[in-house]
Amino acid sequence: MEFKKETVEQIYLRNNGCEAFYKRNHCDSLIYTEGIMDFQKTLNAFWIVECTISHLPKIYEISQAVDDSFFVIQIKVDEKTNTGVFEIYREGYVDNRYRDHLIILKQTIPDVDLPDYDYKFYLILTNKDPVIFTLLLVGEY
Repeated sequence: MEFKKETVEQIYLRNNGCEAFYKRNHCDSLIYTEGIMDFQKTLNAFWIVECTISHLPKIYEISQAVDDSFFVIQIKVDEKTNTGVFEIYREGYVDNRYRDHLIILKQTIPDVDLPDYDYKFYLILTNKDPVIFTLLLVGEY
């Protein structure tokens, strides 16, 4: 199925709050908002939550090392090759200099069926015991 950029923009615009959270049965460490549910259902992009789950141990380790709880997930899509780059980064100080894009990890995703768009999501460590991250659309923050 082919999606258009306008479809993505509609999803971002129609989700600006949250009344319910969702989670996968196999992972208690990640909850996500109605906007994320809408996004993955509308665009058939369930892989975004699964990819996020697979990287939670590394993200938690870094959050503890740098005492940070706020992360950005960015996905860049190359429509010509149907590939995407899944990137997680944070903001913070390194050597007393503020950096707004400290890359934690990058992963190439093959066979991405999404339109070219600047996809951004927020990932927040909302609880440490037990560890729970919350994934949300930018407009839901």
